[in-house]
Amino acid sequence: MKVFRDVWATILTAVGLTLALSVTQGWTWPLLGDARAGIIALGVVGLAVCGSSDWAAIGFSAKDPLMITAIFAGVVLLVAGVIGLFANTMPYLVVMMVATAAIWLVATTRHLVEGGSDARPVPTA
Repeated sequence: MKVFRDVWATILTAVGLTLALSVTQGWTWPLLGDARAGIIALGVVGLAVCGSSDWAAIGFSAKDPLMITAIFAGVVLLVAGVIGLFANTMPYLVVMMVATAAIWLVATTRHLVEGGSDARPVPTA
C-alpha cells in the first residue's frame, strides 16, 4: 500500500526535522546539545526515511525536473552534512533541514503525480 509508505515517510521526516529544530531553537533535549548531534540525528532519521520508501514512478529520466531537483537537493544535503560534521555550526544544520524538506516535498509530489500500481525503476538509454 503506497499511501501507508508515504504517510510513514512523512511521519519520519517530521520527526527528523523536529529533532533538528530542537537543536536550532535550544530546547535542550537529551543527546541533542550541539549542531553535530542535530546533523547526526537528522541523517539517521533521513536514512530511515529512504529505507521506508518505495519506487513510485513507472520510469524516470535524468531530464525530469522533479528528479533534477531531488538530485540537487540530495547533493546539497550530503555536502552540508559532511562539512557540518566537522564545522559543528548551525548554518549547516539549517541547510540540511531545508534540503530534507525539499526532498520530501519533491518525492511526495512525484508519488502523487506519477505513482502507479506497478511502479518500478526502468533504465533509460
